[in-house]
Amino acid sequence: MKKGEYVYTPRFCSVMIEKVFRSLETAVKYGFVEPTYYNNPEYSVFGKHIGKDTMIFAAVKK
Repeated sequence: MKKGEYVYTPRFCSVMIEKVFRSLETAVKYGFVEPTYYNNPEYSVFGKHIGKDTMIFAAVKK
């Protein structure tokens, strides 16, 4: 998965990946904690609040 790629998540529909992390611990450290319920054997996707009704999303390698 790459930065700028769009993926479909059950919770937020189509989202753009802003960052890609190798570990969940690093993603959580940077604030990506909102689950999206993305279904993929290789990656999870988490969101981060950046303002009122605004989020960015990151992929995390499983």
